Amino acid sequence: MKREIREVITMSDNGIVTVPNNVRMNIGEIANLFGIYYRTAKRYIRVIEKSGIVNGDYSMCCTVEGQKVYPEYYGLEMVIALAFHIQSPQAIVFRKYLVKIINTHSLIIQLTDKIQKIDNYLLN
Repeated sequence: MKREIREVITMSDNGIVTVPNNVRMNIGEIANLFGIYYRTAKRYIRVIEKSGIVNGDYSMCCTVEGQKVYPEYYGLEMVIALAFHIQSPQAIVFRKYLVKIINTHSLIIQLTDKIQKIDNYLLN
């Protein structure tokens, strides 16, 4: 049986966030990331899944609870959705990280567009 390689988001004590390319985290790892209890993380995850906004990774292990089947691993979409649902110091750091990345990406796109316009002007 081939083992799936999972990668988790890490956050250092000084607020450095590392997000790998293929995020797959279980509930315990998510709870640890945000500094909350396992049951709290599980409850928030179930609320988000029930709303239909984000689902877990059903391609890996799943757990059966009564009539429901729940995935054991969740990707970056779920972690981001949880970050905006949870109030903890770690969630605040993660949200600030996300906003910084989005703003940086937006700035790069704006600069690229301006460079292309200048290139087009100079070439014509």
